[in-house]
Amino acid sequence: MACGTACGTRSRPPQRGRWASVGGVVVLAGALAGGGCGGSVPSGSLVLTQTPVAMAAPAADKDTLDARYPASSRVVLVSPPFRPGDVRVLSKGLHAAGGPVVSPDGRRVFFSGKTDAASAWQVYEASLAGGRPRAVTAIAGGAMDAGIIAHGELVFCSPVPKLGQTWKRANPAAIYAQRPGGAPRRLTFGASAAVEPTVLADGRILFVSAQPPAGDGAALHLALFTVNNDGTEVTAFAGQHDGAALVHRPRELPDGQVAFLAANSDAPADLLWAECVRTANPFASRERLFSFPTSRCRSVEPGPEECLLACFETRGLAGRSMSGSYAVYQVPRNATALGAPLFDDPAWNDIEATRVAPRPEPMGHVSAMQPAKQTGTILCLNANFTSYRQTDNADPPAAVKVRVLAGGCNGEGDSLSEASLCADGSFMVEVPADRPLGFEALDAQGQVLRRLPPMIWVRSGENHSCIGCHEPHNRSPRNVRPLAVSAPPAQLGARPTGLALKKLSP
Repeated sequence: MACGTACGTRSRPPQRGRWASVGGVVVLAGALAGGGCGGSVPSGSLVLTQTPVAMAAPAADKDTLDARYPASSRVVLVSPPFRPGDVRVLSKGLHAAGGPVVSPDGRRVFFSGKTDAASAWQVYEASLAGGRPRAVTAIAGGAMDAGIIAHGELVFCSPVPKLGQTWKRANPAAIYAQRPGGAPRRLTFGASAAVEPTVLADGRILFVSAQPPAGDGAALHLALFTVNNDGTEVTAFAGQHDGAALVHRPRELPDGQVAFLAANSDAPADLLWAECVRTANPFASRERLFSFPTSRCRSVEPGPEECLLACFETRGLAGRSMSGSYAVYQVPRNATALGAPLFDDPAWNDIEATRVAPRPEPMGHVSAMQPAKQTGTILCLNANFTSYRQTDNADPPAAVKVRVLAGGCNGEGDSLSEASLCADGSFMVEVPADRPLGFEALDAQGQVLRRLPPMIWVRSGENHSCIGCHEPHNRSPRNVRPLAVSAPPAQLGARPTGLALKKLSP
């Protein structure tokens, strides 16, 4: 099937900045007006991020977004026939901008921007029908990586890390949600940063975080995780133990796949290629996204029909020099070669492209949180169900206890308490809410058999469950009632004050 246009209908212009209540839920007024691409936006239009072709390297004290979107970077609207220079600037008046995401109704775009070189990055909203952008966040430390969850609620990351400090800082970036006119509420509480969120059709938030290192001095390994839109049920999604060490910018595709960018830890930052996993089997389906050789890819997004929108560098292509810029390509899923660009302005790097088209709003989530509580519950079905093996491939010794750890960034943590395992290996404990939590499985002599550094959390009143301790992926639990649920959860308090903090891996 050939690639088609981005959307085939027009509708009345949006009413920017107005909100309404439907069934007690606040929604964007534009979403009530029906689908369409906006009254003045031609069918097939795209929103792009453009960065200057010639730019100086950012200073070491700059933010990560200063390197990604240097001064004069802008968010623009382009329409067929996609002539270079024929664009409408959506981020007009801003010092720099990038990272656009189009709202589900296809009428607004949200992106990161800053007003001058010294100001903090915040999330801005612009109407695709016209008008100047307006800031919709004002959070200390700045905001980046915007997304839209159910009912038009904004998600973003904060604070914006300094260059090279995303995975090292003591105050790691977390994901926040914010209703129109409301205050930000934090959703992630891991010891490592949570960045680059994207919202899946089922309402979960897919994001990038650092996998706990295999040992002291181990190289950084990033992976994909999911969390509900109230911060509950944080879960490993893909990339935990396979493939290239770095993953970036995940995006859900309409054919049941999730695409993302990958790179080796020792590769230059711009040597990124596109990979994907199948949502039905994300731990065992990682592969290259395109069947033809590609590198220097800056973004991948769903395109019209059976196509993808991808931004590749034009260096060395026919008619271009060895110092080419980035351009937008519309790539059929069955393509055997890259083909010609859809939009290519040699005066700019076109590094991000997304369609202007309405799409179904992400599903909502009925939250079972109890805000008045300061604890949650963790139930493990069998701490001895594990993928770990001895060096001779023998089964590991059985654990008899579990030590619960609570900690923060940079590997510091403390032991809350220990709980005995039931005969079937299960345990259930009550733990503090909104703190990074980890676990150590112990043998009868108190030796650590397996360890998960503090990286998960529970929300207030959440009942969180897991199958095992480093259990094999893509396995269903046995259909039996764990013994641990026959009694109230173990109450874990702080250890005696004389105990020293336990050093953990970050």
